[in-house]
Amino acid sequence: MENPPLGQPSDEDRPKLRPLEGFAIDHDHQKMLALRDPSGLSPHVAQLPPLAVAVIQLCDGESTRDQICEEFFRRYQRRLEREALDGLLSQLDQALLLDSAHFREEAAKIFAEFARAEVRSAVHAGKSYPEEADKLIALLNQCYDPPHGPGRPQPGSGPLPKAIIAPHIDFQRGGPAYAWAYRPLAEASEQPDLIILFGTDHNGIHHPFTLTKKHYDTPLGRLTTDGALVDELRKHGGGEALLADERNHRGEHSLEFQAVWLRHILGSAMDSIPVLPILCGSMHHFIESADDPAAAEEVGGFLGALHRAVAGRRVLWIAGADLAHIGPRFGDGPLTQADRSSLEQSDQAALQRAAAGDATGWFQEIRREKDRRRVCGLSPVYALLSVAQPGRGRLAAYGQCAAEEDSIVSIASLTY
Repeated sequence: MENPPLGQPSDEDRPKLRPLEGFAIDHDHQKMLALRDPSGLSPHVAQLPPLAVAVIQLCDGESTRDQICEEFFRRYQRRLEREALDGLLSQLDQALLLDSAHFREEAAKIFAEFARAEVRSAVHAGKSYPEEADKLIALLNQCYDPPHGPGRPQPGSGPLPKAIIAPHIDFQRGGPAYAWAYRPLAEASEQPDLIILFGTDHNGIHHPFTLTKKHYDTPLGRLTTDGALVDELRKHGGGEALLADERNHRGEHSLEFQAVWLRHILGSAMDSIPVLPILCGSMHHFIESADDPAAAEEVGGFLGALHRAVAGRRVLWIAGADLAHIGPRFGDGPLTQADRSSLEQSDQAALQRAAAGDATGWFQEIRREKDRRRVCGLSPVYALLSVAQPGRGRLAAYGQCAAEEDSIVSIASLTY
């Protein structure tokens, strides 16, 4: 890192938080703010009391530490000792929550290690779901059970589905919805030649699609990525931009959770079925501009190249996609019962379009509201419907899951 000009404070003296998720929690009967890194680079969740929250609100990357102390006194008529500020910032920096030289050094090591690896590790095992195979299998099997699940599958009793839209919320909250989505695959009498996975890239802001040649590991076994297909798409569907944000695959859960279910259902058969994991970045600029995503070269060009590249293969298309995110946790006011009913009506309107296989209609329903419900599955569902063209499907499950601060994440399962 270059040294600052003489007499100028360094970025270490002008502290700033990294982009983090913040949500309120109760700890020992005290309201606290929890800070979590959505990129997964930091494994820590900081819990800050109100006084510390007041301090970090002043850490804007422009004010020096001395200026922060002065501004704190001006606002609250209470002295903030420099030693206390330094101690708080040191803890946050050690947890990799500050935008600092230390964070950038550690991030570079993490990304370099990921770049060298042939396999994308199951980073959420032991955190979001059990890392022990027997406990994980038991958890997934329980997701089928009534009253919320569809019942245990009867293998070999049905056709291979063309496409599946499943949630990507954690299994504890969304487990039965996963079971509704994947039961047709568990009952299929034949297997696909290729599985293409679309997942939400929660950190994807630069590119609409991000590939990887790395294989996806799970506690139940590995999914083998079709490297030759990746190379073909790089050649004809987007070039090196398709791998520019490959490191986003490292911590993203939307595809990992689908990989776990695939390995659970298909078992050793997955050893001979290649997959193509695709992270789908934000399409919010299309919401704002009213442009047609299908006409954009980066979107339409890639999806067209993908369609041509897999022609003639028996493909199973899967999207890992949650729906709305509403409530105080996501910047809204307190929710009422009317809000919940309105949410379901809006969700159902968009899901009817998705169930009809109508990619444009799905997108237009969300655009009509300017995405005020924050539908994070917008991109993967649009991509699946556009390229797979699965025809009419069935809405198998819909639910509203509790999130922090009395908020809601809505989810659905569709099969085609």
